[in-house]
Amino acid sequence: MSKQIQKETYNMFWAIVGVVFFATAYRWFLVPAGLYSGGFTGISQLVKLLLTEVLHIPMPESIDVTGIIFWCINVPLFVLGYKSIGRKFLYRTIIAVCIQSFLLTTIPAPKEPLLDDILLNCIIGGALSGWGVGITLRAGGSGGGTDIVGMYCAKNYPEFGVGKLSVMMNLCIYLITAVRYDLEIAAYSMVFSFVAGIMVDRVHYQNIKVSVFVVTKNRELGEKINRTISRGVTSWDGWGEYSHLEEVVHMVVVNKYELQALKKLIRQEDPNAFVQIMSPDMIMGNFEKRLEV
Repeated sequence: MSKQIQKETYNMFWAIVGVVFFATAYRWFLVPAGLYSGGFTGISQLVKLLLTEVLHIPMPESIDVTGIIFWCINVPLFVLGYKSIGRKFLYRTIIAVCIQSFLLTTIPAPKEPLLDDILLNCIIGGALSGWGVGITLRAGGSGGGTDIVGMYCAKNYPEFGVGKLSVMMNLCIYLITAVRYDLEIAAYSMVFSFVAGIMVDRVHYQNIKVSVFVVTKNRELGEKINRTISRGVTSWDGWGEYSHLEEVVHMVVVNKYELQALKKLIRQEDPNAFVQIMSPDMIMGNFEKRLEV
């Protein structure tokens, strides 16, 4: 088996693991508590509510049609995913969405919440859900819906993270939920999605940027970083007040996926280099989003 096939199998495995965790969190924590998810899963729940309570269309009791609705509304987004992210992202996403839709439909949901404390139920379920989404995104795929839109925005509008966009969409969903039910259901649902959104941005390393400053005597290191990592490097001359020797400072911004390769390169080229790594609050300018694995 070639390395490319092994890598693709590895990525596909973790993409599926991610959607399994998401679907499990939805069926085990959200459904028994009578709460609403965010993103396109929440939209699917609202569509189901519209079909049953407004249009009075009977639904089978043996399965949850939310997963089927979720699959249907994702079909147009596959085109957006292909045009904006790439072919590998598309087919991983199609496979993940099909599996996720199936699991959302078939995983048995407990009749009562697993935990007596509904707030704890929301926090644990939200963390599990967000972890699953983040793992799928790290594997170069997505569970569809908000993930596709979020990654599209992350690439074309750098100020948007996947988790941040999820929170914005969820506010609209929960306003409808609050009007239809009550503020308590909407509030607990928001807690679930808020925790999930935070977890997504923590797990999805490609959405986290770091600034790296390297103080070294190796003037060619900046060019090697640029050639190896394919990131722009800014270099300037420095002066060591302790050593009284000339130094060179190289500065580069990378995502956390690229950080390990960068540290390995620095150790190879200059084991004695002084390196400072910091997380910037904001990055402005031309920083390319690399979303496909």
